[in-house]
Amino acid sequence: MNHRKNLLASLGICAALGTAGAWAQGESDMTVPPAPQSYGSVQVINGGVDLDQADAIKRIQTRYPLRVEISGRGGDYYVADRVKVLQGHDVLAEIPNAGPWLLMDVPPGRYTLVGTFGSTEIRRDVVVPTHNGTTVAWIVPSKVE
Repeated sequence: MNHRKNLLASLGICAALGTAGAWAQGESDMTVPPAPQSYGSVQVINGGVDLDQADAIKRIQTRYPLRVEISGRGGDYYVADRVKVLQGHDVLAEIPNAGPWLLMDVPPGRYTLVGTFGSTEIRRDVVVPTHNGTTVAWIVPSKVE
């Protein structure tokens, strides 16, 4: 019985070391998020189509006051043909092929996001507070899916 416990303990240690090694290697090989791009007066990180890039974007999301995730009702991610960021009637940014993750460096205030999905345009009003920013889970209606 002791032999079996030792074998299981040894296997557990080996598995833990292997996991730690893989984790350490994964840390050094982490995908970097896309570089910020300027659209109008707004710095934007746009991407997250593959899981590695989405994870990289999620790691830095708290650095950006406005965070948008575009998905469908079933959880599938979507990319808009274009997303416009409006403040009042002023267009601050127009982002082509937007999503599924958008991180935007905007000051606190009220904004309207206008997404174009094929022939459908969807508007979403958002408020970015002074502290901590906001995350918008933008669910695309089934009529667009």
